[in-house]
Amino acid sequence: MIIQPTTAPTSVASTPGVASPDKADGNAFTNGLKQVEQSLAQADQLGQQLATGQLSDVHVYMAAASKANLAVQMTVALRDRAVEAYQEIMRMQV
Repeated sequence: MIIQPTTAPTSVASTPGVASPDKADGNAFTNGLKQVEQSLAQADQLGQQLATGQLSDVHVYMAAASKANLAVQMTVALRDRAVEAYQEIMRMQV
């Protein structure tokens, strides 16, 4: 039995860190973090299904795990850049 992921493929407008134009709150970073959390939860769910034998195709899990890994790496890179920018601002002489 093959169990496919429950979420639809993401478009450019729904990638982490990029706000889609129809979002009312306008906080792209918060929306990106929510999407990263969802991709991690999906990878965890597929990992549990694979471990219990409910998921027969390993590539479905591997794709979800890779997507979650890349999302976390991008989030960490964004955080590091924000911290560097803050530190640079704090070093400026007024």
